[in-house]
Amino acid sequence: MISRKLFLQMLAAGGASTLGHSLFGQTSTPTKTGPAIPWGRLRFRASGNDDKDWSVHPNGDMNLVDHIGANTSVNLGKKWNVADVGSLTEMTAFPFLFMHAERAPVLTDAERKNLREYLLRGGFLFAEDCVIGNGGMGRSPRNDFFFRQMAETEFAKILPEARLVRLPPDHPVFHIVFHMRHGMPHMQGTPHGLHGLELNGRIVALLSPSDLHCGWTNGDRWFGAGENQIALQMGTNIYAYAMTQ
Repeated sequence: MISRKLFLQMLAAGGASTLGHSLFGQTSTPTKTGPAIPWGRLRFRASGNDDKDWSVHPNGDMNLVDHIGANTSVNLGKKWNVADVGSLTEMTAFPFLFMHAERAPVLTDAERKNLREYLLRGGFLFAEDCVIGNGGMGRSPRNDFFFRQMAETEFAKILPEARLVRLPPDHPVFHIVFHMRHGMPHMQGTPHGLHGLELNGRIVALLSPSDLHCGWTNGDRWFGAGENQIALQMGTNIYAYAMTQ
């Protein structure tokens, strides 16, 4: 296990060169430092008793892993790992977890307790709405089922003492490696913007309705020329921000 604390210690030991070359003006491929950090996708059940919705397009995750590796000196392992929300032991093996689905998540009190403990221990959660298809429920003006469930219900139950805030375009998450001048890129769905779950002055989770993951997977084909790169750049920013704040 590599915690975010250890990750920060590795950054401090390596100096500024351990972050992205876009931020520090490097021109060569960054040198990797430290042991490989594992990437993890969170497994959970969604509405309609759906136990598969969480797992779509793992190649999109791996495309982001490749982009992070090419544009920072983070040594991120090229393997798609899974952590079940029902197992705190599995979750705490990953300093960063990606949670993704079309349908609304259905969490038990025990699973919420695990997520709470994971975040309080220093883990970071990036939760994102997958929009297209709506889990077989058809398109509608309000197809952001996952986003609304997390924003309106789940985060309040997981960390009632935290507050969910929409992040402005000048927030560091939009500029830490790549400069996203207009804030959160939008692939599809309802453009609510990027929200941060703030606890005692620190962001412990990010929530997006913008379906960056589909951009990582096949953005140019699905959304237009250049969208794949934009989505990957924002994903790299989110990972760098999560691991270094």
